Amino acid sequence: MSIASVAGSRRYLVPGEPSRRSGLALLCLVLVAYFGISFDNFLTVSNGLTILMNVSAIAIAAVGAMLLLISGNVDLSIGGQYALISVITAQFAKDSGNVVLAVVAGLVAGLILGATNGILVRYMKISPLIVTLGTMAVFKGLAYLVSEGRSVFGFAESFIFLGRARINTVPLPVIIAAVIFIAGGLWLLRTSGGLRLFAIGGNANAARLTGVNVDWTVVRLYVLNGLLMGVVAVLTTARLGSGTPQIGTSFELDVLTAVILGGVGFAGGSGHPAGVFVGVATIGILSSGLIFAGLEDWWQQISKGLVLLLALGADQIAEHRRARSLRKEAPPDTGEVKSTSKPMDEYDLERDPAHEPGPVVMTATGLSRRFGSVFALRDGTFSVRSGEVVCLVGDNGAGKSTLIKLISGVHRPDSGTIELDGREVSFGGPIDARRAGIETVHQDLAVCPNLGVAHNLILGDEPKKRLLGFIPVRDDAAAVARTKQRLASLGITLTDLNRSVGRLSGGQRQSVSIARAMKDGVKLVILDEPTAALGVTQTRNVLRIARQAADNGAGVILISHDIRTVFAVADRVVVLRLGQVVHDDTIDRVTHTKLLHLMAGLEDVSDAEGVKQ
Repeated sequence: MSIASVAGSRRYLVPGEPSRRSGLALLCLVLVAYFGISFDNFLTVSNGLTILMNVSAIAIAAVGAMLLLISGNVDLSIGGQYALISVITAQFAKDSGNVVLAVVAGLVAGLILGATNGILVRYMKISPLIVTLGTMAVFKGLAYLVSEGRSVFGFAESFIFLGRARINTVPLPVIIAAVIFIAGGLWLLRTSGGLRLFAIGGNANAARLTGVNVDWTVVRLYVLNGLLMGVVAVLTTARLGSGTPQIGTSFELDVLTAVILGGVGFAGGSGHPAGVFVGVATIGILSSGLIFAGLEDWWQQISKGLVLLLALGADQIAEHRRARSLRKEAPPDTGEVKSTSKPMDEYDLERDPAHEPGPVVMTATGLSRRFGSVFALRDGTFSVRSGEVVCLVGDNGAGKSTLIKLISGVHRPDSGTIELDGREVSFGGPIDARRAGIETVHQDLAVCPNLGVAHNLILGDEPKKRLLGFIPVRDDAAAVARTKQRLASLGITLTDLNRSVGRLSGGQRQSVSIARAMKDGVKLVILDEPTAALGVTQTRNVLRIARQAADNGAGVILISHDIRTVFAVADRVVVLRLGQVVHDDTIDRVTHTKLLHLMAGLEDVSDAEGVKQ
């Protein structure tokens, strides 16, 4: 599909590689037809509303589970949360008789339980599977402790009304579930926050380096998940007229089955609300049909477990097919990025002899960073002017990557200062550096393979618009226009901007990563080993783009181990050895041999004298 057809068919791009589960939707229709033919009362409005009521709790909880799974996380404790929030809500409803107090108590309890999971997962760096498996048992035990092992009942009619009210024959819980599901789906597909969830699930480190606050985002997801479980528990407790610690048994199995069956990848980074809706509907229709068939409860549990295993198996098959198609579709890593410049000898770049560097853009003074007892950087002192390419070189372990991570906000320096346009700055993270005008292309490219070209290029700096005049959403049309303009200005040709980056060749991925850094108003561009593993054609294109960025007025820092690259593009070279700057001078005052000796720590007096002459 070309970008023209993408832009013409819809006004927004779907993040990730979603599956709407059209095959599963067809299975739903087959099940409906089969049960409708087999049982007279199955295809009635009354039974349809009953099915919707029965799956309303699963639909609400599925929104939180969908968001967590897409971000690469999971919550197995929702059954325990369900039970504990139910008895807490019931206790408040019974003792106070106040509907508002009981509802607030349930929602606040959900928020606290969700925040507990989020903090344990992200800030204690514990696997979400282990954390939520443990908290599931804790929450379940607390439910028995709070209720003393008994059901809590005796509510005011006003509270029970919440779970049993109907609007035009449609149960209120069904309406609430529909509103939450639609709102959650629109938020996921149309907002910057939703795009960042797909990015975190596809490559959390890349999302972090582009400025996404991964830890805080994931904590908020767990808090939201807890809040949704609060809604579920309050509505169910009101509908049943009692709160019991036995409620929620195998609830997490139902929810995860619906979500994974609906096409959300357990490993994260993919999924679509439409598929999840089909998954929820499948669970509801299957359960209702088995009840009509008169089968015992354990058969329902067996069928749900089998459906979940089949969904996981289908997920693995789809992943293998996707990987195989990627290998077949990937073009050779030559010629896929077209340069507008005329052919040149290897790495030779045309330079404007009249071009002179401008004022100093960035000055690093005495930067140091220790990791444990090891000094990764002792004295990072150098400056970069606008319109200048400064090559940062040194042996492995010299401190180059640490230095640029301090400048780009990935790490905080233990000592030293960074000045931007003559003013001292301090960055709390990569997003602060990006807002200040510093863009970085990291060695691992920091791209999300599950996102398309346009979404990768705008990640962390998404254009926005107002839907209906007041709802903030992503402006994907502006993102496509920005991407096309940025790529064209750099002489890069990519035909499908919605194509996932994982389906591109190495040179194309490198071009996308570099193009993201070349935004308007950028003051300093940092390129960390941008030509690693590239052929001659791609390397020449990368160096041409770096040179063009400098000619456009930005300061450029380029890290490279390739001496030919350094002499082809650099205006000035800075050498690091053992965490210290040992050389800082213009490129015309050093020879190839001298540069190698400086990097290795060898003395070469004759060469030094030759340079001086």
